[in-house]
Amino acid sequence: MHYTLAPRTNAALIVLEAALALGCYLAAGTSSLPMWGGFASAGVCAGFLQSAALRRNVRALKVATSASQVRAALSTSIPGKAAIALLWAAGMAVAAMFLYGSKYATIPTLLGFYAIFSLGREVTAFPALLALRDA
Repeated sequence: MHYTLAPRTNAALIVLEAALALGCYLAAGTSSLPMWGGFASAGVCAGFLQSAALRRNVRALKVATSASQVRAALSTSIPGKAAIALLWAAGMAVAAMFLYGSKYATIPTLLGFYAIFSLGREVTAFPALLALRDA
């Protein structure tokens, strides 16, 4: 099983993403709570989709030894494709805010938006990773 699927790796990511999101939120200094909530909600949705994909592709994920094999295994199901698309959509939304000079286009805010998205995804998908490890 690839190290990106290990619960220990994902637990470390959760801690780092939470610290980054909190630090960025405090440093941002804008009243953008609805945007933070939107990115967090999108992350939770991506996490549910990723969980479904993890549960559907246990065999392929257990033998995956590279990140590209993990992505290929996830993209064999509709929830996996949707989770990957949502990941890209969140990244594109952050890039669009930066490129078009949104009022949220500060480095702490943009980093924080993506960190809170990733945090929502990782926390939601974590139980499925534990089940994958034990399968």
